[in-house]
Amino acid sequence: MQINLKPIGVIKKSGKNSEILIYSEFEQVIRNMLSRTGKTAVEGNDVLVVHKGDKKDGHQLQVSRTTLLERAGNILKVGRMKADDDSVLDIRLDTDIQLHQTNLRGH
Repeated sequence: MQINLKPIGVIKKSGKNSEILIYSEFEQVIRNMLSRTGKTAVEGNDVLVVHKGDKKDGHQLQVSRTTLLERAGNILKVGRMKADDDSVLDIRLDTDIQLHQTNLRGH
C-alpha cells in the first residue's frame, strides 16, 4: 500500500554530522519539543526522526535515533544519520516515546 505524507523538513549531510531543516510552516514542531523539556534548549537529547528516502527496499519509511547537537532557528544539527536529501515526516524527543511506552505498560 502506497501512502502519501507531506514532509515537514529535509535531512542534509553536513561534514561528520547531519542537519535537519524544518520548513518554516512546521516550526511549531520545534516549539513543541522545547515545551516538553521545560527548557529553552533541547541539545544533548536523543531524537527519533521518521524519514522517507529513495530506497528501493520496499520500505516506505525509516526511523532513526540520533542526538540533537545544536539548534539554530529551524535548523537542527544532529549526529550522523544514514540519510541525505530524505524527507522528514516527524521528529520527536526519544523521552516522549519512552514515556508513552511506560504509560501504555501501566508503570
